[in-house]
Amino acid sequence: MTSKNEGEHSVDFTRSGSIKVRGSVISGHNVKYSVDVSKGPCCFGTVTQKDILKGVDCIFKPGMNAILGPSGCGKSSLLDVLAGRKDPKSLQGDIFFDGVPPPDNFKCMVGYVVQDDIVMGTLTVRENFLFSASLRLPSSLSSKERNEKVDTVIEELGLSHCTDTKVGNEFIRGVSGGERKRTNIGMELIISPPVMFLDEPTTGLDANTANSIMLLLKSLAMKGRTIVFSIHQPRYSIYRLFDSLMMLSKGEVVYHGPTSEALTHFKSIGYTIQEHNNPPDFFLDVIRGDFNVDLDTLDPEETATDKDNIHDSLVQSYKDSSVSSQIQSMLRAIAEEYKSKVDQKQVVRSPPIQYKTSFLRQLMICSGRTIKNLVRNPQTSVMQIFVFLILAAILGGIYWQVDDDCKSGIQNRVGAFFFIVMTQVFNNLSAVELFIKERPIFMHENVSGFYRVSAYFFSKIFCDVIPMRLFPVILFSVVTYYMIGFVDGADKMFIYMLSIFSVTTAASALAFFYSALVKIYAVANLCLALSYVLMMVFSGLMINVSSIAEWLRWIKWLSIFRYGLNALYINELKDHSFYNGTVVCEQGNFYLSEQGIEYETDFDLWQNIMALLIFAVFFLVLSYIRLVTMNKLR
Repeated sequence: MTSKNEGEHSVDFTRSGSIKVRGSVISGHNVKYSVDVSKGPCCFGTVTQKDILKGVDCIFKPGMNAILGPSGCGKSSLLDVLAGRKDPKSLQGDIFFDGVPPPDNFKCMVGYVVQDDIVMGTLTVRENFLFSASLRLPSSLSSKERNEKVDTVIEELGLSHCTDTKVGNEFIRGVSGGERKRTNIGMELIISPPVMFLDEPTTGLDANTANSIMLLLKSLAMKGRTIVFSIHQPRYSIYRLFDSLMMLSKGEVVYHGPTSEALTHFKSIGYTIQEHNNPPDFFLDVIRGDFNVDLDTLDPEETATDKDNIHDSLVQSYKDSSVSSQIQSMLRAIAEEYKSKVDQKQVVRSPPIQYKTSFLRQLMICSGRTIKNLVRNPQTSVMQIFVFLILAAILGGIYWQVDDDCKSGIQNRVGAFFFIVMTQVFNNLSAVELFIKERPIFMHENVSGFYRVSAYFFSKIFCDVIPMRLFPVILFSVVTYYMIGFVDGADKMFIYMLSIFSVTTAASALAFFYSALVKIYAVANLCLALSYVLMMVFSGLMINVSSIAEWLRWIKWLSIFRYGLNALYINELKDHSFYNGTVVCEQGNFYLSEQGIEYETDFDLWQNIMALLIFAVFFLVLSYIRLVTMNKLR
């Protein structure tokens, strides 16, 4: 079977599982990258620009290409720039991919493995690979061909023994750390990318596991792949696997060339490695200015000045070296060849990378994963139903078979409705997790071209938000309606259930909006709780709305509690008589009038339910807009 990537990058898969790959050359020419940094209090501080990359020239060919340096030197930023994952507004310089500018959405055709593992823990290794294959491979491929591709990647990564094991999460014990990292790599290998980028691939792994991961990457590189990765402080057994080495200090290059010549370069400028020292440790000590520190005369201020001088010296020494001259010569050749093609009008820029599958297929695949995630996470799905049933039984027991007595009839019903609505609203605090927990997965997959935002959004709505509210509400409604003993009638029962479902949907839509708006769970939870409390105050039960100052009274139109209670009041109390013995002493209509609730026509009832549904749609639309406009680049 033969599959082809964009352009000329081909991959041949044989029945035996051997793979021949034609890698690509990616180069950066005078790359500069800066970010805005605010100083001072929020909203009042000054904004300044901080330079992260300062004119970096680089070239990465097929093989193992390492980017080394201390924390904060710009390793990850350079990796993101090369992979097309930085905002172009903050970028200067040119990136070439096989001698020409990369196509739009270049990030969708290369593989990118982030530092923190991002994979769905409730799915097995094979299911995760199939998810990637189903969305990122051309829809023209048959199911058999996709399965063959997945089998080939599993065999190549050495995951055959755990292919049907769940990856694992906080509730499910899954594969080991090394197998999890291999799974992340496999998610990108599915598309046979011409270049693989990895951000700190050994982070969080023990020494032996880290070594096995790097050996795996080396085996991929030996088959022709271009592997570019950032790494902090590898041990020697990992260092010896590098074909090319780039070292950064404060956003500038202090060495870039063959790994075998790195020690020679540093020796030529006066830094000789001690016997038995690990080369990466030696390089970092030199870059940080800690190599020749005199502990007897250590002075923080003088040390800081010396380190700045050492940095400048290292940068200049590299620029004056023969290694730099070779790199500059190759970069000039690439730039001149491209300019020549432009002058001769021979350059045809590749078209933008498009999604490999249709919206409907993306919706189907994402929905399938959402359903599996729910079914395999009983702690969230089953527990929610169980909690609803417990609450229903408690409420039913407290308000068991309410009577029509003048003293308690209305009071008990009003109290029951308030607790019912409050239960439905505050139970949706858990809906804040709808997006916050999956935010890293969504952002990575969307940027990598797995699916459109709309496909992910509607899969969450149709397979998570609605069903996880509908089924518990049906059970809750049936239990409470007959235990409490509300007015008989199928139509009354239906309106009661619909009202509760509308309340729950509106509350969960608001929760979904906050989960998309705020990154931190505690902050989103606090904002949502404050919103619910404010709505509860303006529900009309705590205080008669007509007695509130006019400049505050408008908040009642934003209260989920108010619309939900009004619908339940009208459905139960309209034309309902209450007795003192056998004598009618009060009508439910009188209570509705006292509360300023319009009830005369059917429209008065349905406008409250429609208001709740409109409320839900409004915040779901805002959530979608937020997901679309969210900055997904790192």
